[in-house]
Amino acid sequence: MRLALLWALGLLGAGSPRPSPPLPNIGGSEEEQQAKPERPLNGSLERQVVQDSPTVSLAEVLQTGLPETLRIKLELDGESHISELIQNRDLVPGRPTLVWYQPDGTRVVSEGHNLENCCYQGGVQGHPGSLVSLCTCSGIRGLVVLSPERSYTLELGPGDLQGPLIVSRIQDLLLPGLTCAPSWHALVPTQDGPDLLGWHRIHRLKRDVVTETKIIELVIVADNSEVRRYPDFQQLLNRTLEVALLLDTFFQPLNVRVALVGLEAWTHHDLIEMSSNPAVLLDNFLHWRRTDLLPRLPHDSAQLVIGTSFSGPMVGMAIQNSICSPDFSGGVNMDHSTSILGVASSIAHELGHSLGLDHDSPGSSCPCPGPAPAKSCIMEASTDFLPGLNFSNCSRQALEKALLDGIGSCLFERLSTLAPMSPLCGNMFVDPGEQCDCGFPNECTDPCCDYFTCQLRPGAQCASDGPCCQNCKLHPASWQCRPRRDDCDLPEFCPGDSSQCPPDLRLGDGEPCASGEAVCMHGRCASYAQQCQSLWGPGAQPAAPLCLQTANTRGNAFGSCGRSPNGSYVPCTPGDAICGQLQCQRGRSQPLLGSVQDLLSEVLGADGTQLDCSWVHLDLGNDVAQPLLALPGTACGPGLVCIDRRCQPVDLLGAQECRSKCHGHGVCDSSRHCHCEEGWAPPDCMTQLKATSSLTTGLLLSLLLLLVLVLLGASYWHRARLHQRLCQLKGSSCQYRAAQPNPPERPGPPQRAQQMPGTKSQGPTKPPPPRKPLPANPQGRHPSGDLPGPGDGSMQLVVPSRPAPPPPAVSSLYL
Repeated sequence: MRLALLWALGLLGAGSPRPSPPLPNIGGSEEEQQAKPERPLNGSLERQVVQDSPTVSLAEVLQTGLPETLRIKLELDGESHISELIQNRDLVPGRPTLVWYQPDGTRVVSEGHNLENCCYQGGVQGHPGSLVSLCTCSGIRGLVVLSPERSYTLELGPGDLQGPLIVSRIQDLLLPGLTCAPSWHALVPTQDGPDLLGWHRIHRLKRDVVTETKIIELVIVADNSEVRRYPDFQQLLNRTLEVALLLDTFFQPLNVRVALVGLEAWTHHDLIEMSSNPAVLLDNFLHWRRTDLLPRLPHDSAQLVIGTSFSGPMVGMAIQNSICSPDFSGGVNMDHSTSILGVASSIAHELGHSLGLDHDSPGSSCPCPGPAPAKSCIMEASTDFLPGLNFSNCSRQALEKALLDGIGSCLFERLSTLAPMSPLCGNMFVDPGEQCDCGFPNECTDPCCDYFTCQLRPGAQCASDGPCCQNCKLHPASWQCRPRRDDCDLPEFCPGDSSQCPPDLRLGDGEPCASGEAVCMHGRCASYAQQCQSLWGPGAQPAAPLCLQTANTRGNAFGSCGRSPNGSYVPCTPGDAICGQLQCQRGRSQPLLGSVQDLLSEVLGADGTQLDCSWVHLDLGNDVAQPLLALPGTACGPGLVCIDRRCQPVDLLGAQECRSKCHGHGVCDSSRHCHCEEGWAPPDCMTQLKATSSLTTGLLLSLLLLLVLVLLGASYWHRARLHQRLCQLKGSSCQYRAAQPNPPERPGPPQRAQQMPGTKSQGPTKPPPPRKPLPANPQGRHPSGDLPGPGDGSMQLVVPSRPAPPPPAVSSLYL
């Protein structure tokens, strides 16, 4: 198999080179710095870059800078293919933070504002659904998918641009027998469904949280063993960018983007206690993330990559449904392959768990639209097959359910991207001087945007790339672009001057929900009854308090407050029992997650009565580190909720303190800002709005309508008078015209002698007829012509809200 690359610069030539930030040289042996390719290609690389007619070498192009567009000619298996690529500006937004450490432990922080945007994405001409994803940071590395049956990885070392290009078929990249271990399962059942999204970039047709673009702000942390594998920091940075690009490629069909906001390298020693047990390592890493990393580097998820192996067959671990949690949104991953594809697929798997995706069911119940053979889905439990390149239909349905359940509210924030070298119409980014950018002519589907000029078409107010634009017109500021989904959600309204809906806001932690049975935590309502129904189906309810407390205080497979790092069950204290394993009754005979491995029944006596209790041991898989526990925020007593698996005062969440700033006329949102009731002004809800916007406008419109009606009436009366006088002057001819449609029932006006020219009138003097012709059907102005438009600023935005409910009160253990 031969592959030749002919690089052709697209709409722009190469820009001027930008220096990289100063990076440490950690040192290391030559063997440690070179990664061994899985399969070399027999043959040489034809190193040619075509700029119009001149031909330059690949090395010259990389030395003079990175173009914003590329056209690459690929020769695969004797066939020639042209791919069109464009820089991925979403991958490295703003100024990504690069962190490393000096030998004495001093932290060095560099904002990578000069970080080269060396990663590209695109497709292959003539192959619908194809994709190309590669980076030129140091040589060439990336992925080419021509069809489900023809997929390749490309690798070309930075110091050997004239040597062979390393090409591997995806079918040949069989990984060792490894598995994933999610820390605990989510209550998000998956089910079969149609192929909702394909390989190609989707266009947002619906306007809801499922189809709005989500952005995962990702931080990758490399432990000391990983740093020793890639001792040159630039080499480690390049590999991280290449992995992040593949992550973004995997998630794009789900309308989820991945943005690398930081890279931290533990250059001389690890900052946490390392362990070959993934559960122990995950617990240590999440604690460090919460107390150290998150306060200084805001992000949505942090992934630790280690250069050593876990004990057993596992390659990673994460916590289900944790993506926006400051306590649990993270994962640990083993760099188990020199191929970036294998590592990226594993990290995508753990990110999938954080987004609420469970392992795919075996067999054909979860088809994957990725390359053949069929076992190539990212969420497969085992990786002793092809590395996953796509998410199955089950994963896509699970993500949709998770988003509708309130998971991922932090992913709707828009990030600033790196400033472009020069504006480029067609790159899908609205650059300075552009009003819109819908891509190249063959991919633009926006009727509001001129893809040749990147300007709005005549008469268009906006581009149809957001929910606040419809038929090229902006929705007014009062139009609801994202409705309230549940107790812990807040509605969002269009700003009136943009096509984009504001970020998705939720009620703040500690705000009551479910009629006081729980409080909101990370945008979710943690009602115990709802958790039971998510596990056992409709009709399920919490178990009797005595059954619940007895099981969870024993500390075994039937009831506990979780597992310790060594795997033993931790018994709950009586006061914390409700914060342990879920104990439910009624509902389905089989759970929606896992299967019943064992059943224990016992008769308990209390206060002279006997109670039949039954407990189950759920089999969730050997790789699950935690049982199903009550969610944080579950009410466990009057003014008490579950925090860190303990029953603690709800005031620790700070909701009451935040709510006091709203002066009784609003609630706190997830940004700790007041969401004011209608009629009260932000930011503190202390000032009552004057009823000038809607009331006054309505009064003025009513008066204007009345004036128009009066004018219409006066005009009609005046026309009738003129018509009557004309009839009096013209006599019979007027009677004939008037009698044609409807003959009058009453006698016409009395006949008068008409004065002939040159004679004098013998009767009273009459005014002459009008010199100008009468208007036909005179009309007044329609009142709608005076209504304010959506963008004229005459409408005041009043965001509706709901008053703050009273603090939750739970009178007993039984909710």
